[in-house]
Amino acid sequence: MRKYCLAALACVFAIYARAQGSVAITIDDVPNVHLYAADGNSSLLLKKLDSLNLPVAVFINEANLKQNTAFEPNKKLLQTWISRPYITAGNHSYSHPNYGEIGFEAFKGEVLQGEELSRKMAADAGKKLEYFRFPFNGTGKDSLEQARMAQFLAEHHYVSTPYTVESEDWLYTQLYEKALKEGKPEEARKIGERYVKQSLALFAYFDQVAWTALNRKVKHIYLCHDNRLNADYLPVLVNKLKEQKYQFTSLAEALADPAYGLPIYYHGNAGFSWIYRWIKDVEKRRSLMRAEPVDQETQRALK
Repeated sequence: MRKYCLAALACVFAIYARAQGSVAITIDDVPNVHLYAADGNSSLLLKKLDSLNLPVAVFINEANLKQNTAFEPNKKLLQTWISRPYITAGNHSYSHPNYGEIGFEAFKGEVLQGEELSRKMAADAGKKLEYFRFPFNGTGKDSLEQARMAQFLAEHHYVSTPYTVESEDWLYTQLYEKALKEGKPEEARKIGERYVKQSLALFAYFDQVAWTALNRKVKHIYLCHDNRLNADYLPVLVNKLKEQKYQFTSLAEALADPAYGLPIYYHGNAGFSWIYRWIKDVEKRRSLMRAEPVDQETQRALK
């Protein structure tokens, strides 16, 4: 079955390769206060984003502000993120719990507590706080729990935010920071380059999967995190995508793609790409998931 899927995907490669790609960049777990403190109260990632000149959506965990004793500087950091004209602010819950594990009542509180500072900061910047992303992308353990939370979010004027591509940057950054800490810059460089290579492979793969499942390309939503790896290598990935003729759009523009209005056929709590969730045939979905590119070297290094 894997060979069949790969062959089918290869057949559409020539078609989708001629079509122009589109992606919205989204960054979770903002702000990274530990990195901010380590860099002398400076966010290197934010500085890099300032120079990229593209729209970005960030998803905020306000509990991050209390991860060290510098609450007031951390609050100013969050305000700095939100005030950037190119940034769209979103709620990522207060403390990043898994909805499928803590249940409806507890998670409601996480949503509301997660907006206490962000909503006012967004208003002060002339913006709305209208997007929500589930931690771990777990939208609920079954269809009932998913429907209950979807209704709650709609009542509080939130748009639940999916993604199509993510490349486990949280995994790469563990190895990357370890190499830097141990004084191994060459090893760190190789890890960063593998991250970029794997990300590009996944963009290509999900373009193919979209053609296979939907007979069209989709406007991608890329999910990554506020970490040192992206401070150093997200600009590299962006430039590589530009070389491949990808256009960078806002989250709102990406979500305007009709694909994001398609029915969801997966009703578990796993956090995989929405492109898989749009596939009704379970066996087809599983076979495509098994064919997804894997960076075996990085997976082995983490064990």
